[in-house]
Amino acid sequence: MKVRKKAAKTPIGQVKSLSTAFFKSGLKGKKKLAVLGIILYIISPFDLVPDFIPLAGYADDLLLPILYFIAQYLMNDESEEMPKHKIKEAEKVS
Repeated sequence: MKVRKKAAKTPIGQVKSLSTAFFKSGLKGKKKLAVLGIILYIISPFDLVPDFIPLAGYADDLLLPILYFIAQYLMNDESEEMPKHKIKEAEKVS
């Protein structure tokens, strides 16, 4: 059990969970293309800017965790949307 929890916290485990969530989610349109592009860029062996270029090459690598969090935000933003009638019911109660 502890091995699975540790495996989910590794970068490979996180990308794996993001990709499985991508295929199970109901994302549509531009969000789906954006998340797919982020996943493909994270797993691709090529850098946008090669590492031998001073500072810019490593800044490219620092971009990967930021892209991961953006992809997670896009996935959660779509799935946690409440229907309008439930929002109105909640406003009436409070």
